[in-house]
Amino acid sequence: MRTWLRKPRRGWRGGEDGFSLLEVLAAIVILSVVSLAMTAFFIQAMTYAKGNQNKTVAVNLARYGLFFMEKVNYQTYKTYFASQPTLSPEGCEKLNIVTCGADGAKAELFNKTPNMWEALNPTVNGRQYRIAVEFQDDFWETNKDKANLADYLLPIKVSAWDISRGPDDARGSAEVEGYITDEKIR
Repeated sequence: MRTWLRKPRRGWRGGEDGFSLLEVLAAIVILSVVSLAMTAFFIQAMTYAKGNQNKTVAVNLARYGLFFMEKVNYQTYKTYFASQPTLSPEGCEKLNIVTCGADGAKAELFNKTPNMWEALNPTVNGRQYRIAVEFQDDFWETNKDKANLADYLLPIKVSAWDISRGPDDARGSAEVEGYITDEKIR
């Protein structure tokens, strides 16, 4: 019998064929499309996680600002908030002392309260943040059941935001509410 007339075997076992080049290319294309879709998903998830990290920093800074304000002198801030509804370092600068242009009451408050400038201008992970305190003068109107506490509590809202993003960026800003309490009930 002549072996050269026999039909040659295909594959390593007789009768089994391997993948053709076209099938291999089709599989690579399908795998590439699925991989790109998954990559887009992971990029979106990473962006969302970074936004949550920024929001967490802002919430923690707002809470820190509230804790700081809860310990300040009640009467001093009651007097300040009687004439101005907000306290923030906007329009002020610190060299040896804090100066706020024509607003002497704000500058005096910053200079009278130790570490106030640092508390309202924190830097976290190389990013500059700003904290503002707003007196909620309409609080007692909407909470009449708590009005008997008006002589002992100053309702405030503390906002914190990344300066590079601004206070209106929902992912990089936060607000918390609380009170400056009179020393008589602390």
